[in-house]
Amino acid sequence: MTFNEKVKYARKQLGMTQAELASALGVSFATVNRWENGQVNPSTLAQKAFKDFCESSFIDFPQE
Repeated sequence: MTFNEKVKYARKQLGMTQAELASALGVSFATVNRWENGQVNPSTLAQKAFKDFCESSFIDFPQE
């Protein structure tokens, strides 16, 4: 899965809006929107924060 697919998948699994996910991650709505649309590649720090958030929320991504 690409990063943008993971963001959308995790958000849907948690039943969150982009704004709610952004708030939980401490970023703006526009940032999450750009991530999901593949317009921006997140920084390494942002990727780690997202990964940690997913692990703490027990999100398991499907294996390819």
